[in-house]
Amino acid sequence: MLVAKIVPGTKNNTCDGSPKKAYQEVALVTIGVHGHSLIDHSVPQELPRQLLLAFILLISCNPAYPEKAPLIKLVISYHPLFKIIMVETGLPAGWEVRHSNSKNLPYYFNPMTKESRWEPPSGTDTETLKFYMANYHSGPTSRPDGTGNGEGKIRCSHLLVKHKDSRRPSSWKESEITRSKEEAIEILRGHETRINSGEVSLGDLAMSESDCSSARKKGDLGFFGRGEMQKEFEDAAFALQPGQVSGIVDTASGVHLIERIQ
Repeated sequence: MLVAKIVPGTKNNTCDGSPKKAYQEVALVTIGVHGHSLIDHSVPQELPRQLLLAFILLISCNPAYPEKAPLIKLVISYHPLFKIIMVETGLPAGWEVRHSNSKNLPYYFNPMTKESRWEPPSGTDTETLKFYMANYHSGPTSRPDGTGNGEGKIRCSHLLVKHKDSRRPSSWKESEITRSKEEAIEILRGHETRINSGEVSLGDLAMSESDCSSARKKGDLGFFGRGEMQKEFEDAAFALQPGQVSGIVDTASGVHLIERIQ
C-alpha cells in the first residue's frame, strides 16, 4: 500500500500550467495492493510512480477535495516535490503480496524475476509480514464470478502444520521449518483436542497456528471442486458434512485438520 501527500510550500507546475504552491489540503491518497479506492478513483496495483505523481497533482486541483484534511505529512525521496512511504510488508526487496482469484489466497511475487510462490521468500521478516497481512492486505471474499458455490463444489477451512519434509518447509510464520513429521502431528493433536472440546474454533486457531497463508482468513479456502486439491485433502474434505471437522489428514504439504463450511 502506498500513502502519499503533496508537501505544502513547494513550487511546482500544477494542472493549470502555472507555477504555484502545492495544494495544502490534499487528502490522503491510498493505492491499495489490489485496486483499492484512490479518492473515489480506482487504479491498477502497478501504477507507475510518474503516473502517481501526475494523479496527485490532478487531485490537488480538484475543488471537491479541499475539505479532506491531510492525514500524513511526508516528503518524497525519489522526486523533489513529493515523498512516498511504503507500508512495510517484511518481504525482501523486490517481493510483493498479491492475491490469487482462482485460489482466493494471497501469494508472493517478484516482478523483476517473475518468480511466484505461495510461501514467503527467504529473508522475510515474519513478524512484520504477519502484522501487514492482518492490517493491510485484503483480497476477494467471494468467488470472482460472484456465483459462490458452483455445482459439485464445497467450501472448507483448514489448519495446516508443516514439517521439515513438507513440500515447502516454510511458512508466513517461519522461514525454515525444522520440526519432524511426528512433532507436527503431536502439535496438531493438541489443536484437535482444543477444537473438539469447544475451547476454540478451528478458524480462530488457524489465524495464529496454521502454516498456510489462508490463516489470515481463518483458514478459509473458499469453494473448490474435485481435482483442485491434493487427493488426500480432497477425499477427506468431500467425506465431511457441513460443520464437521476431520481427523488428522496427511498430505505432501503437511498435516491438516479440515472443517467443511458449506
